Amino acid sequence: MNRWEEKLREALCRKAAPDGFSERVLARIRELPVHEERPWDRIRAFIARPALRWATAMLCLVIAGSLVYRARQERQHREGEIARMQVKQALRIASLKLNVARRKVQEINRGGSQSPL
Repeated sequence: MNRWEEKLREALCRKAAPDGFSERVLARIRELPVHEERPWDRIRAFIARPALRWATAMLCLVIAGSLVYRARQERQHREGEIARMQVKQALRIASLKLNVARRKVQEINRGGSQSPL
């Protein structure tokens, strides 16, 4: 073995921790400021997940699609109602005109039983 390998082996071999090491580490941990987690921090961490972002985006697309579909259905329903009202009005007008024509035919038939031809 060469000199570098021996130095590397010495550097990487297990050594016992010095006396009082764990007490010093625990003391420094106690000195660190405590970060209080606010509710918003948990919500932000939850929202930051990519899968949740995709799910939220898909949900928004589904909601938008259903709103567009519903608006289209309502528009078609309104147009159908308008067309129904127009047909009813046209039938009323046609009925009135036919009644006028029927009355004239009846008047002609009562006035003379002879045909005008």
